Amino acid sequence: MQLTIQAINFSIKSKLKFFIHKRIHKYEHYYGKILSTELYLKLEKSAISRGKYVEIKIKIPGDTLIVKKENNTFENAIDSASVVVERLLIRYKEKQLRSYQNGV
Repeated sequence: MQLTIQAINFSIKSKLKFFIHKRIHKYEHYYGKILSTELYLKLEKSAISRGKYVEIKIKIPGDTLIVKKENNTFENAIDSASVVVERLLIRYKEKQLRSYQNGV
């Protein structure tokens, strides 16, 4: 699986990169045919808040899954987005399995 990380408005530290790699590579346990994963991290600096946005794009054969989350830390945003991604991958795999069983 190819992983692309883009940080917008800041530079990524090695500790955050390690966290991302560790968390993202768990996706292969849920669905083994992932082509690539793109992760966008955006830091919003405004007078009201310092939001940290995460967008995860998972490319699988025939589809692309996109999840966006915001939180006060990148780690929390990645965790909450990853929970959704894992659920989507499980659902996608079950859907493929059902369609295969109905077709046979």
